[in-house]
Amino acid sequence: MRHRPQWRRVACGAAMLFAAAALATALAWNSIFEAVYNSQLALSPSSRSYREWVAPDVPLYLEIYLFNWTNPDDFPHQKPILAEVGPYRFREYRRHVNVSVYPNNGTIAYRTQRTWQFDEDTSEASLQDNITILNVIAASAAFRSRDWGFLKQKGLSLALAMFGHGMSVSKLAGELLFDGYEDPLIDLANSLPPSALGGAPKVDRFGLFYGRNNSIDTDGYMEVTSGSSSEIPGQIVRWDGHSSLPFYAGECAKMTGSAGEFMPHNLTESEPLTIFMSDLCRTVYMDYQESGTLEGIPYHKYVMNEATFDNSSSTDRNSCFCNGECLWSGVMNVSACRYGSPSFLSLPHFLHGDPDLLDKVEGLAPDPDLHTFYFAVEPRLGIPLDVSARFQYNVYLEPMPNIALYANVPKMLFPIFWVQQKVQVESKVLGELRIVRGVMDWGGTVCACAALAFAAILTVTSCCSSHCKKKDEIEKEKDEAELKLNPNNRS
Repeated sequence: MRHRPQWRRVACGAAMLFAAAALATALAWNSIFEAVYNSQLALSPSSRSYREWVAPDVPLYLEIYLFNWTNPDDFPHQKPILAEVGPYRFREYRRHVNVSVYPNNGTIAYRTQRTWQFDEDTSEASLQDNITILNVIAASAAFRSRDWGFLKQKGLSLALAMFGHGMSVSKLAGELLFDGYEDPLIDLANSLPPSALGGAPKVDRFGLFYGRNNSIDTDGYMEVTSGSSSEIPGQIVRWDGHSSLPFYAGECAKMTGSAGEFMPHNLTESEPLTIFMSDLCRTVYMDYQESGTLEGIPYHKYVMNEATFDNSSSTDRNSCFCNGECLWSGVMNVSACRYGSPSFLSLPHFLHGDPDLLDKVEGLAPDPDLHTFYFAVEPRLGIPLDVSARFQYNVYLEPMPNIALYANVPKMLFPIFWVQQKVQVESKVLGELRIVRGVMDWGGTVCACAALAFAAILTVTSCCSSHCKKKDEIEKEKDEAELKLNPNNRS
């Protein structure tokens, strides 16, 4: 009697095992990939992601455009005529410092240090340019005095006249930006108690970016998810010790979303991209605009549009951001988180803003191609591919009868400057991303094909075994019949 070869049983068992394993992997591929990918992204001191996050080597540039006021002597009888000058281009170096890891709750806390160096070769303007802008110091002092009594306001009016403050100030671009300039009103402010300054730190000079270079305090103390507990890293948890924003109430006080460096995965066209921005002291909801590809990598593009800084005329979502009266749509009042200064932010050239904003000035020309704030993000992995962060800083003016300098000014927002930080992923990183996308997109298919291949091997092996078994049975029956016919042949 013949026996089935042992190798057939082993082959069948192995094929069945591999087929089951490949099928299970194919069905769970997305979950497996997500778990492995998240483990690589986690902000732990031993991970590659952490090292690249602490000191990013992606080239960063800050571009600043100043609005030169060409007719200050004719104001307020004539509209301000503004001429955009720039860009003043600065190379930015960024590091995360004072990092503390909290494994118990899966968070990581840090401060961000930024250093800017003027790039003379690529800038289209010089720091020696003479620029005229609105006198921000005087405008801020007048804004703070809105709730003062008659005598205090008159005292401020006399101080402005005594110190020679006018409606405008002309300085070198370098002084207006990072270097700063001295002003006797600053010395007077430093002699006042902190409560009179709205808690603002005392400074010895004034500049639009004075004190920010090399500072670790500008962005505040951030605490975000580390990604060690399967959640996405870089999602805001606390800011400067607050788990909710002290400047707003209700829904507007909530802090949620990405801190700007790690985006959610599996982004859709129907959900907004949610980002917490410390410069705005709030969470921003960016809406989907379109999809495209960058060197073969697909992306979803999310933008700040008409609804982002809406004054609640079209949606109630932004009403709690008003901090008082909502005057214009398309701008955000950030005075509450700027020590009570008359600061409003908008998109450059009042893009998507109330038409009245443009009616009050001349020289602005909003262009969506030049002034849109957008994030282009690879949707499955949440990798930012192309980012243009753009904001315009404006100072609020209103008539103040008891302060001579501002007695007849119109109620308006006066543009001072706008900034752009544009970052695009390098080709080398895009090459690595294509490999990761290939593994993610085709890994499940490859495993399914492997399962089919092993199933085929199992089928062939089983058929072969059945055929051999049947052949053995036929030969056995033949042998038995032969023995019956020829009993003498029996051994």
